Amino acid sequence: MPLSQRDATDVAARIIAMWPDQDRNEHVHRYVQGHHDLPYAPKTSKAHYLWLLRKSRTNWCRLLLDLMAQNLFVDGYRTSSTPEAAEGAGWSYWTANRLARRQTGVHRAALEYGHSFAAVTPGDPVPLVRGASPRTMTAVYADESTDEWPVYAVARGTSWGPSGPAQVYRLYDDQAVYFLAGDERTGELSYVETREHGLGVCPVVRFSDSEDLDGERPGVVAPIIDVQDRLNLSVFHLLMAQEHGAHRQRWAAGLELDDGTEPPIGPDRLLHSDSPETRFGSFDATDLSGYVAALEQVLRHLAAITQTPPHALIGSLTNLSADALDEAEQGLQRRVGERRTSYGESWGQVLRLCSLAAGDTAGWSDIAAEVRWRDTGSRSLAAVVDAWGKAVTMLGVPQRATWERLPGVTDNDVKRWEDMPAEPDGNALLADALGRATRGG
Repeated sequence: MPLSQRDATDVAARIIAMWPDQDRNEHVHRYVQGHHDLPYAPKTSKAHYLWLLRKSRTNWCRLLLDLMAQNLFVDGYRTSSTPEAAEGAGWSYWTANRLARRQTGVHRAALEYGHSFAAVTPGDPVPLVRGASPRTMTAVYADESTDEWPVYAVARGTSWGPSGPAQVYRLYDDQAVYFLAGDERTGELSYVETREHGLGVCPVVRFSDSEDLDGERPGVVAPIIDVQDRLNLSVFHLLMAQEHGAHRQRWAAGLELDDGTEPPIGPDRLLHSDSPETRFGSFDATDLSGYVAALEQVLRHLAAITQTPPHALIGSLTNLSADALDEAEQGLQRRVGERRTSYGESWGQVLRLCSLAAGDTAGWSDIAAEVRWRDTGSRSLAAVVDAWGKAVTMLGVPQRATWERLPGVTDNDVKRWEDMPAEPDGNALLADALGRATRGG
Protein backbone atom coordinates (compact mmCIF):
# COMPACT_ATOMS: atom_id res chain seq x y z
CA MET A 1 0.00 0.00 0.00
CA PRO A 2 1.42 3.43 -0.93
CA LEU A 3 2.42 5.88 1.79
CA SER A 4 0.08 8.66 2.80
CA GLN A 5 0.93 12.21 1.81
CA ARG A 6 2.16 13.02 5.32
CA ASP A 7 4.23 9.84 5.65
CA ALA A 8 5.84 10.35 2.25
CA THR A 9 6.82 13.90 3.18
CA ASP A 10 8.20 12.84 6.58
CA VAL A 11 10.22 9.93 5.16
CA ALA A 12 11.73 12.08 2.42
CA ALA A 13 12.60 14.86 4.90
CA ARG A 14 14.44 12.43 7.21
CA ILE A 15 16.43 10.92 4.34
CA ILE A 16 17.37 14.35 2.95
CA ALA A 17 18.48 15.50 6.42
CA MET A 18 21.00 12.62 6.68
CA TRP A 19 22.08 12.60 3.01
CA PRO A 20 25.58 11.04 3.25
CA ASP A 21 28.89 12.32 1.90
CA GLN A 22 27.59 15.58 0.48
CA ASP A 23 30.73 17.57 1.34
CA ARG A 24 32.97 14.73 0.14
CA ASN A 25 31.09 14.40 -3.15
CA GLU A 26 31.30 18.13 -3.80
CA HIS A 27 35.03 18.05 -3.05
CA VAL A 28 35.57 15.14 -5.46
CA HIS A 29 33.45 16.83 -8.13
CA ARG A 30 35.50 20.01 -7.80
CA TYR A 31 38.75 18.11 -8.36
CA VAL A 32 37.40 16.30 -11.42
CA GLN A 33 36.40 19.66 -12.88
CA GLY A 34 39.95 20.95 -12.31
CA HIS A 35 39.15 23.38 -9.47
CA HIS A 36 41.87 22.06 -7.18
CA ASP A 37 43.07 23.58 -3.92
CA LEU A 38 45.98 25.89 -4.71
CA PRO A 39 49.45 25.25 -3.28
CA TYR A 40 50.18 27.30 -0.19
CA ALA A 41 50.81 31.00 -0.72
CA PRO A 42 51.69 33.66 1.89
CA LYS A 43 49.07 36.34 2.48
CA THR A 44 51.45 38.96 1.09
CA SER A 45 51.85 37.17 -2.26
CA LYS A 46 51.77 39.38 -5.31
CA ALA A 47 49.35 38.98 -8.23
CA HIS A 48 51.95 37.40 -10.48
CA TYR A 49 52.78 34.77 -7.85
CA LEU A 50 49.08 33.91 -7.47
CA TRP A 51 48.71 33.76 -11.25
CA LEU A 52 51.44 31.10 -11.42
CA LEU A 53 49.70 29.18 -8.64
CA ARG A 54 46.46 29.05 -10.61
CA LYS A 55 48.28 28.01 -13.79
CA SER A 56 50.00 25.16 -11.95
CA ARG A 57 46.77 23.16 -11.67
CA THR A 58 47.00 20.22 -14.09
CA ASN A 59 43.99 17.90 -14.05
CA TRP A 60 45.24 14.32 -13.76
CA CYS A 61 42.02 13.28 -11.96
CA ARG A 62 40.03 13.73 -15.16
CA LEU A 63 42.58 11.74 -17.17
CA LEU A 64 42.44 8.76 -14.81
CA LEU A 65 38.64 8.87 -14.84
CA ASP A 66 38.62 8.93 -18.65
CA LEU A 67 41.05 5.99 -18.90
CA MET A 68 38.72 3.83 -16.82
CA ALA A 69 35.45 4.99 -18.38
CA GLN A 70 36.71 4.48 -21.93
CA ASN A 71 37.14 0.76 -21.19
CA LEU A 72 33.58 0.26 -19.92
CA PHE A 73 30.98 -0.24 -22.66
CA VAL A 74 28.18 -2.79 -22.61
CA ASP A 75 27.61 -4.30 -26.08
CA GLY A 76 25.10 -7.07 -25.45
CA TYR A 77 22.76 -8.87 -23.09
CA ARG A 78 22.35 -12.64 -22.92
CA THR A 79 19.37 -14.26 -21.29
CA SER A 80 19.48 -17.87 -20.15
CA SER A 81 16.97 -18.81 -22.87
CA THR A 82 18.99 -17.16 -25.68
CA PRO A 83 22.61 -17.26 -24.50
CA GLU A 84 23.98 -17.08 -28.02
CA ALA A 85 22.85 -13.52 -28.83
CA ALA A 86 21.24 -10.35 -27.53
CA GLU A 87 17.66 -11.21 -28.36
CA GLY A 88 14.29 -10.66 -26.80
CA ALA A 89 12.79 -7.83 -24.82
CA GLY A 90 15.73 -7.38 -22.42
CA TRP A 91 18.00 -5.82 -25.00
CA SER A 92 15.13 -3.85 -26.55
CA TYR A 93 14.75 -1.98 -23.24
CA TRP A 94 18.42 -1.08 -23.46
CA THR A 95 18.24 0.25 -27.00
CA ALA A 96 14.92 2.07 -26.46
CA ASN A 97 16.42 3.97 -23.50
CA ARG A 98 19.51 4.90 -25.55
CA LEU A 99 21.70 3.30 -22.92
CA ALA A 100 24.48 2.74 -25.42
CA ARG A 101 25.18 6.44 -24.87
CA ARG A 102 23.74 7.02 -21.40
CA GLN A 103 25.59 4.13 -19.76
CA THR A 104 28.73 6.28 -19.76
CA GLY A 105 27.20 8.75 -17.31
CA VAL A 106 26.31 5.97 -14.86
CA HIS A 107 29.81 4.47 -15.12
CA ARG A 108 31.58 7.82 -14.75
CA ALA A 109 29.56 8.74 -11.67
CA ALA A 110 30.35 5.38 -10.05
CA LEU A 111 34.05 5.81 -10.81
CA GLU A 112 34.08 9.41 -9.64
CA TYR A 113 32.19 9.10 -6.35
CA GLY A 114 32.41 5.36 -5.62
CA HIS A 115 28.81 4.59 -6.53
CA SER A 116 25.92 5.75 -8.69
CA PHE A 117 22.29 4.79 -9.28
CA ALA A 118 19.77 3.86 -11.95
CA ALA A 119 16.01 4.08 -11.41
CA VAL A 120 13.42 2.16 -13.46
CA THR A 121 9.78 3.20 -13.78
CA PRO A 122 6.96 1.95 -16.02
CA GLY A 123 6.63 3.84 -19.30
CA ASP A 124 5.07 3.76 -22.72
CA PRO A 125 6.08 1.94 -24.90
CA VAL A 126 8.93 0.62 -22.69
CA PRO A 127 10.00 1.16 -19.07
CA LEU A 128 12.15 4.25 -18.46
CA VAL A 129 15.69 4.06 -17.07
CA ARG A 130 17.23 7.13 -15.41
CA GLY A 131 20.82 7.34 -14.19
CA ALA A 132 21.84 9.48 -11.22
CA SER A 133 24.99 10.39 -9.31
CA PRO A 134 25.12 10.34 -5.49
CA ARG A 135 25.01 14.14 -5.60
CA THR A 136 21.41 13.89 -6.85
CA MET A 137 20.21 10.54 -5.44
CA THR A 138 20.65 8.52 -2.27
CA ALA A 139 19.22 5.19 -1.14
CA VAL A 140 18.50 3.60 2.24
CA TYR A 141 18.97 -0.16 2.74
CA ALA A 142 17.79 -2.34 5.61
CA ASP A 143 21.10 -4.22 5.37
CA GLU A 144 23.80 -2.60 3.25
CA SER A 145 25.81 -5.80 2.86
CA THR A 146 23.10 -8.23 1.74
CA ASP A 147 20.03 -6.42 0.41
CA GLU A 148 19.62 -6.31 -3.35
CA TRP A 149 17.01 -3.54 -3.31
CA PRO A 150 16.80 -0.45 -1.09
CA VAL A 151 13.86 0.31 1.19
CA TYR A 152 13.67 3.93 0.03
CA ALA A 153 15.49 6.17 -2.42
CA VAL A 154 15.32 9.93 -2.90
CA ALA A 155 16.27 11.88 -6.03
CA ARG A 156 16.42 15.65 -6.28
CA GLY A 157 16.32 17.94 -9.27
CA THR A 158 15.27 21.31 -10.55
CA SER A 159 11.92 22.12 -12.16
CA TRP A 160 11.41 25.27 -14.22
CA GLY A 161 8.08 27.06 -14.07
CA PRO A 162 6.61 30.53 -14.59
CA SER A 163 8.16 31.72 -11.32
CA GLY A 164 11.61 30.34 -12.14
CA PRO A 165 13.54 27.27 -10.92
CA ALA A 166 12.24 25.21 -8.02
CA GLN A 167 13.71 22.28 -6.10
CA VAL A 168 11.79 19.04 -6.60
CA TYR A 169 12.23 15.59 -5.07
CA ARG A 170 11.15 12.05 -5.93
CA LEU A 171 10.76 9.45 -3.17
CA TYR A 172 10.82 5.80 -4.32
CA ASP A 173 9.53 2.81 -2.38
CA ASP A 174 8.25 -0.64 -3.34
CA GLN A 175 4.81 0.64 -4.35
CA ALA A 176 5.05 4.14 -5.81
CA VAL A 177 7.02 7.24 -6.68
CA TYR A 178 6.08 10.30 -4.62
CA PHE A 179 6.71 13.77 -6.06
CA LEU A 180 7.51 16.55 -3.60
CA ALA A 181 8.46 20.21 -3.87
CA GLY A 182 10.95 22.05 -1.66
CA ASP A 183 10.38 25.58 -0.40
CA GLU A 184 13.26 27.85 -1.46
CA ARG A 185 13.24 29.85 1.77
CA THR A 186 12.49 27.30 4.48
CA GLY A 187 13.47 24.06 2.71
CA GLU A 188 10.24 22.41 3.87
CA LEU A 189 8.70 19.79 1.61
CA SER A 190 5.20 19.85 0.21
CA TYR A 191 3.36 16.95 -1.39
CA VAL A 192 2.63 17.12 -5.14
CA GLU A 193 1.44 13.71 -6.39
CA THR A 194 1.85 9.93 -6.21
CA ARG A 195 2.43 7.61 -9.17
CA GLU A 196 2.06 3.95 -8.33
CA HIS A 197 4.28 1.40 -10.03
CA GLY A 198 3.31 -1.71 -8.02
CA LEU A 199 6.60 -3.51 -8.70
CA GLY A 200 6.95 -4.86 -5.18
CA VAL A 201 10.57 -3.64 -4.90
CA CYS A 202 12.06 -0.18 -4.71
CA PRO A 203 13.05 0.26 -8.39
CA VAL A 204 16.53 1.70 -7.79
CA VAL A 205 19.82 -0.11 -8.48
CA ARG A 206 23.17 0.95 -7.02
CA PHE A 207 26.39 0.66 -9.05
CA SER A 208 29.35 0.20 -6.70
CA ASP A 209 32.83 1.01 -7.95
CA SER A 210 34.56 -1.22 -5.41
CA GLU A 211 33.21 -2.20 -2.05
CA ASP A 212 34.60 -3.93 1.02
CA LEU A 213 32.74 -5.56 3.90
CA ASP A 214 32.76 -2.26 5.81
CA GLY A 215 30.75 -0.61 3.06
CA GLU A 216 33.60 1.65 1.91
CA ARG A 217 33.34 2.80 -1.73
CA PRO A 218 36.24 5.23 -2.30
CA GLY A 219 35.98 5.57 -6.08
CA VAL A 220 38.84 6.50 -8.39
CA VAL A 221 39.33 10.16 -7.47
CA ALA A 222 39.26 10.47 -3.66
CA PRO A 223 42.35 8.24 -3.04
CA ILE A 224 44.54 10.35 -5.36
CA ILE A 225 43.60 13.88 -4.26
CA ASP A 226 46.77 14.19 -2.15
CA VAL A 227 48.88 12.99 -5.10
CA GLN A 228 47.10 15.52 -7.33
CA ASP A 229 48.07 18.28 -4.88
CA ARG A 230 51.72 17.13 -4.97
CA LEU A 231 51.66 17.18 -8.76
CA ASN A 232 50.31 20.73 -8.75
CA LEU A 233 53.08 21.77 -6.34
CA SER A 234 55.73 20.18 -8.58
CA VAL A 235 54.33 21.99 -11.62
CA PHE A 236 54.33 25.26 -9.66
CA HIS A 237 58.01 24.85 -8.75
CA LEU A 238 58.80 24.17 -12.41
CA LEU A 239 56.89 27.28 -13.52
CA MET A 240 58.65 29.42 -10.92
CA ALA A 241 62.05 28.16 -12.08
CA GLN A 242 61.11 28.83 -15.69
CA GLU A 243 59.89 32.30 -14.89
CA HIS A 244 62.79 33.49 -12.78
CA GLY A 245 65.82 31.36 -13.56
CA ALA A 246 65.50 29.53 -16.87
CA HIS A 247 66.94 32.46 -18.85
CA ARG A 248 70.44 33.89 -18.50
CA GLN A 249 70.41 36.83 -16.08
CA ARG A 250 72.86 39.57 -17.16
CA TRP A 251 74.55 42.05 -14.88
CA ALA A 252 76.60 45.18 -15.29
CA ALA A 253 78.83 47.00 -12.74
CA GLY A 254 79.89 50.62 -13.05
CA LEU A 255 77.24 51.38 -15.67
CA GLU A 256 75.22 54.56 -15.49
CA LEU A 257 71.56 53.52 -15.89
CA ASP A 258 68.81 55.25 -17.82
CA ASP A 259 66.18 57.38 -16.14
CA GLY A 260 64.33 54.23 -15.11
CA THR A 261 61.51 54.38 -17.63
CA GLU A 262 62.81 51.26 -19.43
CA PRO A 263 64.94 48.36 -18.25
CA PRO A 264 68.61 48.82 -19.25
CA ILE A 265 68.90 45.15 -20.15
CA GLY A 266 66.71 43.24 -22.58
CA PRO A 267 66.76 41.21 -25.80
CA ASP A 268 66.25 44.38 -27.88
CA ARG A 269 68.76 46.57 -26.02
CA LEU A 270 72.45 47.20 -26.70
CA LEU A 271 74.57 47.77 -23.61
CA HIS A 272 77.49 50.14 -23.87
CA SER A 273 79.49 52.30 -21.55
CA ASP A 274 82.09 55.05 -21.99
CA SER A 275 83.70 54.22 -18.65
CA PRO A 276 86.67 51.84 -18.65
CA GLU A 277 85.60 50.75 -15.14
CA THR A 278 82.39 49.13 -16.39
CA ARG A 279 82.22 45.34 -16.25
CA PHE A 280 79.65 43.02 -17.81
CA GLY A 281 78.69 39.44 -17.06
CA SER A 282 75.82 36.96 -16.72
CA PHE A 283 74.58 34.28 -14.38
CA ASP A 284 74.06 30.73 -15.62
CA ALA A 285 70.49 29.67 -16.42
CA THR A 286 68.75 27.38 -13.92
CA ASP A 287 68.86 23.71 -14.90
CA LEU A 288 65.22 22.55 -15.16
CA SER A 289 66.00 18.83 -15.47
CA GLY A 290 65.72 18.29 -11.70
CA TYR A 291 62.23 19.84 -11.61
CA VAL A 292 61.11 17.73 -14.57
CA ALA A 293 62.55 14.57 -12.98
CA ALA A 294 60.71 15.31 -9.71
CA LEU A 295 57.43 15.79 -11.59
CA GLU A 296 57.90 12.54 -13.51
CA GLN A 297 58.68 10.69 -10.27
CA VAL A 298 55.36 11.79 -8.74
CA LEU A 299 53.63 10.69 -11.94
CA ARG A 300 55.27 7.27 -11.60
CA HIS A 301 53.94 7.06 -8.04
CA LEU A 302 50.48 7.92 -9.40
CA ALA A 303 50.82 5.21 -12.07
CA ALA A 304 51.77 2.60 -9.47
CA ILE A 305 48.97 3.56 -7.08
CA THR A 306 46.29 3.50 -9.80
CA GLN A 307 47.68 0.60 -11.90
CA THR A 308 47.82 2.95 -14.87
CA PRO A 309 50.31 2.32 -17.71
CA PRO A 310 53.17 4.82 -17.16
CA HIS A 311 53.18 5.85 -20.83
CA ALA A 312 49.55 6.99 -20.46
CA LEU A 313 50.64 9.58 -17.86
CA ILE A 314 54.16 10.53 -18.94
CA GLY A 315 53.54 10.23 -22.68
CA SER A 316 56.75 8.31 -23.41
CA LEU A 317 56.23 5.42 -25.82
CA THR A 318 59.52 4.29 -27.36
CA ASN A 319 60.21 1.01 -29.16
CA LEU A 320 57.48 -0.94 -27.40
CA SER A 321 56.40 -4.18 -29.05
CA ALA A 322 52.76 -5.26 -29.14
CA ASP A 323 53.43 -7.80 -26.37
CA ALA A 324 55.20 -5.20 -24.20
CA LEU A 325 52.36 -2.73 -24.70
CA ASP A 326 49.80 -5.39 -23.78
CA GLU A 327 51.80 -6.29 -20.67
CA ALA A 328 52.03 -2.62 -19.64
CA GLU A 329 48.23 -2.34 -19.74
CA GLN A 330 47.53 -5.53 -17.78
CA GLY A 331 47.17 -3.65 -14.49
CA LEU A 332 44.61 -1.28 -15.97
CA GLN A 333 42.70 -4.17 -17.58
CA ARG A 334 42.56 -6.04 -14.26
CA ARG A 335 41.20 -2.93 -12.60
CA VAL A 336 38.65 -2.51 -15.39
CA GLY A 337 37.70 -6.18 -15.09
CA GLU A 338 36.79 -5.70 -11.43
CA ARG A 339 34.42 -2.87 -12.40
CA ARG A 340 32.90 -4.89 -15.23
CA THR A 341 31.99 -7.65 -12.80
CA SER A 342 30.35 -5.23 -10.36
CA TYR A 343 28.64 -3.01 -12.93
CA GLY A 344 27.54 -6.04 -14.96
CA GLU A 345 25.57 -7.36 -11.97
CA SER A 346 23.91 -3.97 -11.58
CA TRP A 347 22.98 -3.70 -15.27
CA GLY A 348 21.48 -7.18 -14.99
CA GLN A 349 19.30 -5.88 -12.15
CA VAL A 350 18.27 -2.88 -14.24
CA LEU A 351 17.18 -4.97 -17.23
CA ARG A 352 15.37 -7.45 -14.99
CA LEU A 353 13.51 -4.51 -13.46
CA CYS A 354 12.59 -3.36 -16.96
CA SER A 355 11.13 -6.80 -17.63
CA LEU A 356 9.12 -6.64 -14.40
CA ALA A 357 7.81 -3.16 -15.24
CA ALA A 358 6.79 -4.42 -18.70
CA GLY A 359 4.97 -7.44 -17.27
CA ASP A 360 7.58 -9.95 -18.49
CA THR A 361 7.77 -12.34 -15.54
CA ALA A 362 10.17 -14.67 -17.36
CA GLY A 363 12.67 -11.87 -17.89
CA TRP A 364 12.30 -10.76 -14.26
CA SER A 365 12.96 -14.29 -12.99
CA ASP A 366 16.01 -14.81 -15.23
CA ILE A 367 18.77 -14.30 -12.67
CA ALA A 368 21.30 -16.06 -14.96
CA ALA A 369 21.14 -13.34 -17.62
CA GLU A 370 24.29 -11.24 -18.05
CA VAL A 371 25.63 -8.34 -20.07
CA ARG A 372 28.53 -8.57 -22.51
CA TRP A 373 31.30 -5.99 -22.38
CA ARG A 374 33.16 -4.58 -25.37
CA ASP A 375 36.72 -5.82 -25.76
CA THR A 376 38.91 -2.72 -25.35
CA GLY A 377 42.28 -4.46 -25.06
CA SER A 378 45.29 -3.34 -27.06
CA ARG A 379 45.59 -6.54 -29.08
CA SER A 380 45.49 -6.18 -32.85
CA LEU A 381 42.66 -7.65 -34.91
CA ALA A 382 45.12 -9.88 -36.77
CA ALA A 383 46.40 -11.40 -33.51
CA VAL A 384 42.88 -12.04 -32.25
CA VAL A 385 41.75 -13.64 -35.52
CA ASP A 386 44.87 -15.81 -35.62
CA ALA A 387 44.39 -17.02 -32.03
CA TRP A 388 40.69 -17.83 -32.39
CA GLY A 389 41.24 -19.32 -35.86
CA LYS A 390 43.63 -21.80 -34.28
CA ALA A 391 41.09 -22.51 -31.55
CA VAL A 392 38.55 -23.42 -34.24
CA THR A 393 40.86 -25.63 -36.29
CA MET A 394 42.89 -27.21 -33.49
CA LEU A 395 40.45 -27.41 -30.58
CA GLY A 396 37.14 -27.76 -32.39
CA VAL A 397 35.62 -24.51 -31.03
CA PRO A 398 32.50 -23.65 -33.12
CA GLN A 399 33.10 -20.83 -35.59
CA ARG A 400 29.95 -19.06 -34.45
CA ALA A 401 31.29 -18.87 -30.89
CA THR A 402 34.32 -16.87 -32.02
CA TRP A 403 32.45 -14.07 -33.81
CA GLU A 404 31.67 -12.17 -30.64
CA ARG A 405 35.34 -12.33 -29.62
CA LEU A 406 36.37 -10.03 -32.45
CA PRO A 407 37.20 -6.48 -31.23
CA GLY A 408 34.40 -4.01 -31.97
CA VAL A 409 31.80 -6.66 -32.86
CA THR A 410 28.49 -6.27 -31.02
CA ASP A 411 25.77 -8.83 -30.43
CA ASN A 412 23.64 -6.98 -32.98
CA ASP A 413 26.40 -7.55 -35.55
CA VAL A 414 26.45 -11.27 -34.69
CA LYS A 415 22.66 -11.51 -35.04
CA ARG A 416 22.80 -9.76 -38.43
CA TRP A 417 25.52 -12.12 -39.64
CA GLU A 418 23.41 -15.10 -38.59
CA ASP A 419 20.46 -13.83 -40.62
CA MET A 420 22.54 -13.41 -43.77
CA PRO A 421 22.28 -16.20 -46.38
CA ALA A 422 25.16 -18.64 -46.25
CA GLU A 423 27.92 -18.04 -48.78
CA PRO A 424 28.51 -20.95 -51.21
CA ASP A 425 31.50 -23.15 -50.39
CA GLY A 426 34.17 -22.37 -52.98
CA ASN A 427 35.85 -25.78 -52.62
CA ALA A 428 32.54 -27.58 -53.11
CA LEU A 429 31.74 -25.53 -56.22
CA LEU A 430 35.19 -26.30 -57.66
CA ALA A 431 34.82 -30.04 -56.97
CA ASP A 432 31.38 -30.05 -58.59
CA ALA A 433 32.68 -28.26 -61.68
CA LEU A 434 35.60 -30.68 -62.03
CA GLY A 435 33.23 -33.63 -61.65
CA ARG A 436 30.98 -32.36 -64.40
CA ALA A 437 33.96 -31.77 -66.67
CA THR A 438 35.27 -35.29 -66.06
CA ARG A 439 31.90 -36.80 -66.83
CA GLY A 440 31.57 -34.61 -69.89
CA GLY A 441 28.37 -33.06 -68.47
